[in-house]
Amino acid sequence: MKIWRLFPWLWIVGLFLLVACNPAGEEAKETDLTRSVKHAMGTTDVVDHPKRVVVLDNGALDNLLALKVKPIGAATVFEKAPFFSYLKDQPKGIKSIGTIDQPNLEAIASLKPDLILGTKEAHVGIYDQLSEIAPTVFTKDYGIDWKENFRLHAKAVNKEKEADTQLDEFEKRAAQLKKELKEKPEKTEISLLRPRTDHIRIYLRQSFSGKFVEDLGFSRPKPQQKDEFELQATEENMEILDGDVILWFTRDQDNLLEEKMMKSPLWKDLKAVKQDRVHHVSDETWLSGMGIQAANAMLDDLFTVFEEK
Repeated sequence: MKIWRLFPWLWIVGLFLLVACNPAGEEAKETDLTRSVKHAMGTTDVVDHPKRVVVLDNGALDNLLALKVKPIGAATVFEKAPFFSYLKDQPKGIKSIGTIDQPNLEAIASLKPDLILGTKEAHVGIYDQLSEIAPTVFTKDYGIDWKENFRLHAKAVNKEKEADTQLDEFEKRAAQLKKELKEKPEKTEISLLRPRTDHIRIYLRQSFSGKFVEDLGFSRPKPQQKDEFELQATEENMEILDGDVILWFTRDQDNLLEEKMMKSPLWKDLKAVKQDRVHHVSDETWLSGMGIQAANAMLDDLFTVFEEK
């Protein structure tokens, strides 16, 4: 038999062996697909559809759950604290990996994540260590620019279309709120307050809630028109608390300072107090939520605050 007559058969056998050695074919290649994501620390290649995501801040948890991507691990505000109640049962089954300020690297590594989401503001010091565990994507801050953070989180998990749809819906609801107001939002000054142990904290433009209300077009009282995170008030300068509307951030716990302040003649003399325009809202959403679900809950609050009486 001549050698050349064997070539077609040798080719067929070789092809068979190639397929047999790689039965997954294109499926195997799909699992290796990656995308480049630009973020606060540079550019990172992430898998096309992450399945084991760990999140290190509230905004990332809120946003991923909104996108129907359930993280395998998440940080909490305090050690052994539950996840925020406004998320209801969405975080059920998610493992705690320490606090936002001090994530537990060993706990994160043990989960074998394929993506880690955090924030440069809080986690820049451990970025390199996190990147050794899994591809890591950071937002610039916690949630001042919460819409941009939502878009980045969505890009990291390949859910950009879903994020655009949710943001469009948010903008429609925001437009409806403005339409229902008796007067233009810029004519209403909103004061954002939270009681602490020895003072009242006022949230300004460089806070999540401060930027939120100003993005909607509302004004701030003159003493609060500052490009800073917060301002502190006590009984001695209580006048800086005033506004047309006061939103008072509360938790499900007693606050002795709140009781003391509200008994003060100076508090009772504030315009918003006299006009019964002090509204209690959850600090889970207004202070710490920083995601699309928190933002929608805050819109719900504003619809209630400004509804016709």
